[in-house]
Amino acid sequence: MDEDMDFDANAAQKKPQFHDESYYDGRKMLDLVFVQDCTGSQGSYISSATKNIQDICAHIFESGKLQSQEDLRVGLVAFRDHPPQDHTYVVKNFGFSSDISKVHKDLAGLYASGGGDGPEAVTAALAEVLHMEWREHASKMVVLIADAPPHGIGEYGDGFDEGSPDGHDPLQVVREMASRGITLFFVACEPALSGYSYATDFYQAITTITSGLMLPLTTADLLSHAIVGSVLENLDMERLVREVGHAVAQRILGNNESVDDVARELHEKLLLRNESTKKVVIESIYKESPEAVHNVAVFTHASSLREARPQLQRVHGSRFTEKYLLARQTANRNLYTYPYSPPTPARSTSEKRYSTMVPSSPPSAPSSPPRKVVQDFAAFGAPKNASVFGTAVASTPFSLAGGKAAFGGMRTSSTRSIFDGDDEDEEDDGRQKVELKEDSISLDQARRIAMQSAWRNVRG
Repeated sequence: MDEDMDFDANAAQKKPQFHDESYYDGRKMLDLVFVQDCTGSQGSYISSATKNIQDICAHIFESGKLQSQEDLRVGLVAFRDHPPQDHTYVVKNFGFSSDISKVHKDLAGLYASGGGDGPEAVTAALAEVLHMEWREHASKMVVLIADAPPHGIGEYGDGFDEGSPDGHDPLQVVREMASRGITLFFVACEPALSGYSYATDFYQAITTITSGLMLPLTTADLLSHAIVGSVLENLDMERLVREVGHAVAQRILGNNESVDDVARELHEKLLLRNESTKKVVIESIYKESPEAVHNVAVFTHASSLREARPQLQRVHGSRFTEKYLLARQTANRNLYTYPYSPPTPARSTSEKRYSTMVPSSPPSAPSSPPRKVVQDFAAFGAPKNASVFGTAVASTPFSLAGGKAAFGGMRTSSTRSIFDGDDEDEEDDGRQKVELKEDSISLDQARRIAMQSAWRNVRG
């Protein structure tokens, strides 16, 4: 097994709880938890989540093709910081509920205040999430929304520079999440997060460990779009993990094959089946650097923050692309009233632009082949019921309700390139956009499936 599959089996201090499902009949279910930073800078994100939570859940229910109200449970965990940095609360756990009006009421009761030294009680919040009453047969997903790192990753002025005072280590917590099939998506509230030395690298690593994604947002207005897109992509991924996961895990854990080798073969076989998945796409505002790539690998492979800290390298200069910095300067000069992010490039340069994104998997992972490879594989005429590692795979992905996007600003397409810069009916006003794309499964997604499959079977 790859070294990035290693983890401390004794990391968790207590076992996660699982909700009794004696009634389970194979239908699709989703347990979704929002983990919200409630310190002073997060007011706009709390407001956006509160305003849109009912629409978010309605779109997830319809587009994800859930059957009953109980099939979707939403949880909420709010966090601030440990005393003496903050004396209000460390973590508030509101539990799971299928009553979205209750979730709305819980969100409405939150407000942004406090915080102290910069880093916040992120680790305590993730540990709380791990031990919620997750349903065994439900898809499990966490959306963490924050603009600050946890304690102990090496930030200047950290009041708890050795780590969370409750004794939890976030790298061990997220590995336990991965083994329990809980996928973490992180909404990076920018530009504040990149003011820290190692925060973006840390969050890139922990989303990689759980086979999730890091989603940089420059405005809270797109929070609902990012959440819906992430959930729908994750449901597609979960469908494939459940159908091929056991066979994939046997190749990795039983035959000791590398994750990358298995992922490449899985990707080819899924392309032969013309397998398609949804993908949430946000143009990256981050500039790649050798130091950042190194730090992501360190956090991904280290068993603890104590092991990781001495190996970290400081990134010189801005974390942002020149394009983003120039655009922000222009926006400020013109007194724009909204946060700015890079404009959508033309289709002819989309592949090049996509390569500048911060990778959602360790840097050694190969990139997906160009679109023409899918056409080449399809020419072999693989039957729809072809097997993948001896396991039949359903070929029909979930579709958006009525074939329309869940939100006006979110678009789907089976043929469109990553960035829709040449849409004649839509002006590029310079604001950040979230795209929900449906296309042939990517190599990165195949690798995430392989990682999830191995983690979930490593205990068995």
